[in-house]
This record gives sequence, structure tokens and C-alpha cells, in this order.
Amino acid sequence: MREKYLILLGAIVLVTIAFFYSANVIINEKLLQVRRADRDIRRAQERLNSAKVMDEQLSQVSRVIENTLSTNRFFQSEEVNEFVRLLAEYADRHQIAVYSLVPRPVFSPGNRVEHQFVMDIMCTYVQMGRFLTMIESMDHIIKVNTLDVRPIRSTDQTREAEEQITKYRVILELSIFKIIKEA
Repeated sequence: MREKYLILLGAIVLVTIAFFYSANVIINEKLLQVRRADRDIRRAQERLNSAKVMDEQLSQVSRVIENTLSTNRFFQSEEVNEFVRLLAEYADRHQIAVYSLVPRPVFSPGNRVEHQFVMDIMCTYVQMGRFLTMIESMDHIIKVNTLDVRPIRSTDQTREAEEQITKYRVILELSIFKIIKEA
């Protein structure tokens, strides 16, 4: 009788080992499939993120192209006024003193139209950098022709004598361009 119990016990041990072994194999196989699926999902998300960034950049380029192409051989007064308003708004946003902002048309040979703007402003170095960054991010083709910077040393009445703020008188001459569409 004892032999039958040992055989039964041995059979139970073998079935248990076979069960755990097969369960281990199945679980490892499923984990491998999950890892592959996770890797594939990660790659797909990276591609999707890259596509989103590319789409955003292309939409910005599209806006620049739309603002650049024109059928007119000159800038409309509404376009000039809108650009002047944007420059004034950017200067106001960075608390830059604008002394003058003068638009003037320029003769451009060929299939492009140019309009120049001369700004006379007073600002700090940081304000000037932020302002130029804002101009750079506009939806127009813009060229900075000249940037004349002259430091002006001034002290604020509420600050102590050792704390002096250096401001700059900046004359910024920039041009915006349009390309004439050909029929």
C-alpha cells in the first residue's frame, strides 16, 4: 500500500512540475509578445510625434509662403499697417520705448516686392534679444538690414548708485518681402 502512495505522490509531483513548467513557458511566451507589442507601440508613438512636429513646422512654412506670395507689385496699406501694429505690439509686450517707426517702400527689381521699416527704440540688451526673437518668429520673410546699437548709461532714482542699468538706443532697419505670383 505504501508503494501505491509513493507512486501517487510521485505522479502528483510530476504533474505539478509539468504544470508549473508549462505555465512558465506560456507566461514567458506571452511576456515576449507583450515586450514586442510594447516596442512596436513605442516606435509608432515616436513616428507619430515626429509626424506631429513635422506637420507643425510645415504649417508654419505654409503660413510664411501664404504671407509671401502676392499678385500685387506693392504692399497694400492694410498689410503695412498690420505689420507696424505687430511691431508696436511686440515692443509694448517687452516694455520697449519706441521713438519712431517709419515704413518706406523700396524699389525691387524682378519678381519680389520689398518694404522697409526703420525703428528707433530704447531698450536693454535682454529686451532687444527678446524683441528680435519675436520678429524672427513672424510669418513673413524678414531681413534685418542694419542694427545700430549705442549704449546709453542711466541710473534709476530708486536704485543705489552701484546698480546702473545699461540701456541701448537701437536703430533697426528691416525689410519684409513678397514674391509676385506668376500666372
